[in-house]
Amino acid sequence: MGAVFALFAGFYYWAPKIVGKLPNEILGNIQFWTLFVGVNFKRKNFNFIRGKRLIQSKNNSSPELKNKSSPELKKNFKLFYENVESNKKNIYKQLKRKSGVYLFINNITGDYYVGSSISLSKRMGNHFYHANSNKNTKILLYRAMRKYKLENFSLAILDFCSSDVIICSDLEQKWIDYYKPKYNVLKIAGSSSGFRHSIETIKKLKQLFKKENNPKYGSVISTETRQAISEGIKNFYLTHTYHAKGLKGVLSKQYGIGGQFVFCYNKQDKELIFPSINGAKQYFKVRWSTIKKNLDTHNWVTLKDEEWILQSFPRK
Repeated sequence: MGAVFALFAGFYYWAPKIVGKLPNEILGNIQFWTLFVGVNFKRKNFNFIRGKRLIQSKNNSSPELKNKSSPELKKNFKLFYENVESNKKNIYKQLKRKSGVYLFINNITGDYYVGSSISLSKRMGNHFYHANSNKNTKILLYRAMRKYKLENFSLAILDFCSSDVIICSDLEQKWIDYYKPKYNVLKIAGSSSGFRHSIETIKKLKQLFKKENNPKYGSVISTETRQAISEGIKNFYLTHTYHAKGLKGVLSKQYGIGGQFVFCYNKQDKELIFPSINGAKQYFKVRWSTIKKNLDTHNWVTLKDEEWILQSFPRK
């Protein structure tokens, strides 16, 4: 509308200069005020209608969930259980050995949770266990289930699929984008991308799992477990290719063959040569950054109770 006003203003300014005749002032005033009042009336009416539509669309989002007993609902869902508590046996029986995407519906608040699993029956068992547990939890779904009880939740199976994690995650993401569920804190299926603990939470976690509070505190790995881990790593490297395959000892990449050489000289002109910064670090038993930041500075640095100068090139 601003552009239309500008066009009329240009017309009233330039037309008399081109034609050489002034327009009728009374007709010009009538035209201007008619346009001005009409535009503002239409704009006000449009905003009122638009706001009304937005409110209606918000209230009617996902309309098939408003009437959970409607025939249309059962057409859209593969399976539907109105009362989770009373249908536990059927849920376990009908979802056994099946993979897919599911939807929990809070019948009181209308909030949703979308999830997926390659074993739906086991996943349901896990949900029901936490819903009835007394352990503290920060998971919104479990807190809601404890507050409103399972009898006030419905379960819908949105899709069945093959037992493939990638396929399940792709389908889950589709339904997360569609329903925008409130109970899903992470909005990317199968990933914690975008989720960050606050600094206060990190401090609390560190304090909570400090020393004897750590689940692994005081635990000793048995010889059998160590052997099993060792065998597992060996089998992995035998069947997978990697950058240092076939190289052993000082020839392996971790010793830095092909890396940046480090030449070390003490005050008695003793020379030590290492094939990499990592090799020098291993010998002097210091941090990698200690070698790196003192390289080519021509400053004496104390390593193993001796003064050394570190260079990336040999002395002449």
